[in-house]
Amino acid sequence: MDIFSYVIPHDSGFAPNPFCGVLTLATCKPRIRKTAQKGDFIVGTGSAATVGNDKLVYAAEIDDVVPIAEYGTSKKYRTKRPSTNGEWWQRHGDNIYVKLVGKWRRRPNPHHVGREAMIHDLSGKNVLVCKRFWYFGADAIIIPPGLRAVVKTGPGHKRIKNARRVQRFVKWLETLPRGLQGNPHNEPAPTSGCLPNDNPCGC
Repeated sequence: MDIFSYVIPHDSGFAPNPFCGVLTLATCKPRIRKTAQKGDFIVGTGSAATVGNDKLVYAAEIDDVVPIAEYGTSKKYRTKRPSTNGEWWQRHGDNIYVKLVGKWRRRPNPHHVGREAMIHDLSGKNVLVCKRFWYFGADAIIIPPGLRAVVKTGPGHKRIKNARRVQRFVKWLETLPRGLQGNPHNEPAPTSGCLPNDNPCGC
């Protein structure tokens, strides 16, 4: 059980996508998506330009590692597909890639366009699916000083393998309210008619 930690420069609800009762990381951070396994944790922290340093934006335990091609076509993840006609959070759906007749195509979305973005995303090979997660978004909380060794500064990511350090951090997570606890920093829209933390978000 390792922790993969990184700084989130833009928290819109797209990467990660914390809606519909399951947090998913389907784009960005290709090295994490290609390497992390079931049972590992991913941790996203803030920066001075966003919610502030040493703050927890989200943490999640990986429940399943799904190939991008499977994620794109499976009915199980239909609610994660982007939509411009639904609730505000549906614009940020991360299920944007689908493979048809051996060729990758991208669903219309407001976040990732262009060939370079597609190559970068697809190089991650997998989508990380997390049923157990803590997402605070704009309401990110301070990480206690004694646990800040998990915080990554600058670009890239940090992998924590020290079992004691990982266990201490997870033990702290267990004291926090789980699930969707705040709206994304870049779009702090109020939750409306359909609650985005409902599963399966069938509005």
